[in-house]
Amino acid sequence: MERRTVRILRAVAAALVFATAAFHLRWGLPRSIVYFQAYGLFPSGGIVPDPRPYLFVVFAVLLLSGPYLVTRRVVSLRNAYIGGTLLLLGSIAAWVFWHATGHGAFLADGAQAASTAASGHSHGSQSTVFLILDHFDTEPLETAIKTIEFLGVAIFVTLLWKDPAIVPNERAERAEADSASES
Repeated sequence: MERRTVRILRAVAAALVFATAAFHLRWGLPRSIVYFQAYGLFPSGGIVPDPRPYLFVVFAVLLLSGPYLVTRRVVSLRNAYIGGTLLLLGSIAAWVFWHATGHGAFLADGAQAASTAASGHSHGSQSTVFLILDHFDTEPLETAIKTIEFLGVAIFVTLLWKDPAIVPNERAERAEADSASES
């Protein structure tokens, strides 16, 4: 793969990571502050009603630390690509899990879970595939963020496979020979 293409893909991957982190910080940080003010460090009930704000902030910090650590040469490109892929896939999987389990109904007791269902956003017995497709169709912001995350995964995997900075010399030469024979 040409170095110019690799630089462009790295820049696009960084932009996608920053966009994902910005969304998660914008959504999670204000809610985390409110929860912290209401519950303190140790909630009396054991767990806050919705742990996502704290998880969103941690996720955003992890995402933002990747490019920083790469530019400081603390983390190798290969490890950054793998870490970025795993974090973005983990976000997608957590999003599916959250919706497939009734928006965290497994965290609440029966009364709280029933009040959540009565609030108007219940999925009933819809299959997980249709549930996710429904959210993709009806929630434009979620659609945008998950699309950004999917694109980030695709770019990270492509870079893992084709970036000459991390591909062993023999494999890089073979890849260049293959691309030259295709031309």
